[in-house]
Amino acid sequence: MSRDLSAREPLRSVRLSAARDAGLVVLGYIPFGLAAGAAMASTGVDPVLAFLSSPLIFAGAAQLAAVQLLGMGTGIALVVATVAIINARHLLYSAALAPHLAEWTPLQRFAAAYLLADPVYALAAARFDGEGGGGDADRKRAYYFTAGLTCLVGWTALVTIGLAVGGLIPVWVPLELAIPLTFLLLALPLIRDMPGLVAATVGGVAALAAHDLPFGVGILVGAAAGIAAGVVAMNVKDRRDA
Repeated sequence: MSRDLSAREPLRSVRLSAARDAGLVVLGYIPFGLAAGAAMASTGVDPVLAFLSSPLIFAGAAQLAAVQLLGMGTGIALVVATVAIINARHLLYSAALAPHLAEWTPLQRFAAAYLLADPVYALAAARFDGEGGGGDADRKRAYYFTAGLTCLVGWTALVTIGLAVGGLIPVWVPLELAIPLTFLLLALPLIRDMPGLVAATVGGVAALAAHDLPFGVGILVGAAAGIAAGVVAMNVKDRRDA
């Protein structure tokens, strides 16, 4: 996905690259998107509300949890709190991308925050941190927003189809594995050194061990463990290099 970039690369070419990269992600998300839509259809929540949850939340796990909680009659305050906890990892994403968005206007950064889903972050990080740095501010904006909108439209379409087909997907199909496997493939190009490998390994193992914790806390446990392990590995590497 990343390649040598030039400040003179046509914006049209940048947008085409973003649409292509994001389109491949959407293809990988087909199983999870259909499963999420089918699961929402079984909650008893108004299908229109379930459909609107895609553009309103745009975060698969949090969206599914919100619709399921609403179907159980849970109060809106608890639903909002649950979504906030599950999406807390986006704070890490935004901190990582912030240096690349320094020249953007506040309104552009606000719009970027809305589109900051897992795959959008992975695509943007691979592009901006790769060789060439993603180009200038205009080209970074072109790539980010094209990729984000492509993922948003694609995800919404998948969920809508899932809502329509309902229970036609066999229960034995392990669709719940689609999203972590897809994101794993997206994250692999970001691992460029030993501290990164250590952080990814420890974070993944910790998140797996804490998988059964409620409200998506396992993701936060994995993130914290991965960051801590990465910092330790980086310090060890710096001492060896000194």
